[in-house]
Amino acid sequence: MERFSRLVLLTDETTPLSTYRHAKTVGIDVEQCSVNAFSQLHHYKGVLAGYQFSSDTTAKKGFSARLLSISRQVPLFVFHAERQLVDPNRAIFAGLRGVIYSDEQAEMIKRALQSMMAGQLYYARNVMSDALDALFQLREQSNRRIKLPALLTDQEQRVSRLIAEGARNKEIAEQLQISANTVKVHVSAIFKKTHSRNRTELVRWLQEPHE
Repeated sequence: MERFSRLVLLTDETTPLSTYRHAKTVGIDVEQCSVNAFSQLHHYKGVLAGYQFSSDTTAKKGFSARLLSISRQVPLFVFHAERQLVDPNRAIFAGLRGVIYSDEQAEMIKRALQSMMAGQLYYARNVMSDALDALFQLREQSNRRIKLPALLTDQEQRVSRLIAEGARNKEIAEQLQISANTVKVHVSAIFKKTHSRNRTELVRWLQEPHE
């Protein structure tokens, strides 16, 4: 769980926001700057950024390209959001670390900021539960789609499926009850047979149709 040491609130407002004051109250190192200055954030380490809700925050199929671009460069949450316009389920799948709504009480906002600075996501329990259910369904669908060709041995197919699930060599060894060195041998053979240079290329290969 990544803890953050600095909070940056991105806004077009020039006067201090209430969220800024709440962060100061609970001892968070916070600054407020223009949304246009987000490109400088990658110079900071341990930064969590908040994006103030505005008319350009959402789009018909989710969030604006501007917001998503920022979220790919720095851990990001949305604050002062309108409940009817920001769907928390879309937010969590967009990779946002939380949503603070405009009608939330000051104490809730302070707790939300503290939680996110400590590395936690800020969503209601039912939203997190729905997200996990959706991920489990995607994983099951992915496993059903992966039909491995005969060029891989049974054990290599087991190793490949575990790699596709994100398992590392040590975890594969534990699950298959084999040594870490044996896993390395299998991985090397799999890479060679599938012409993959790394795990990412292997996963892509696994997702392709094979006769």
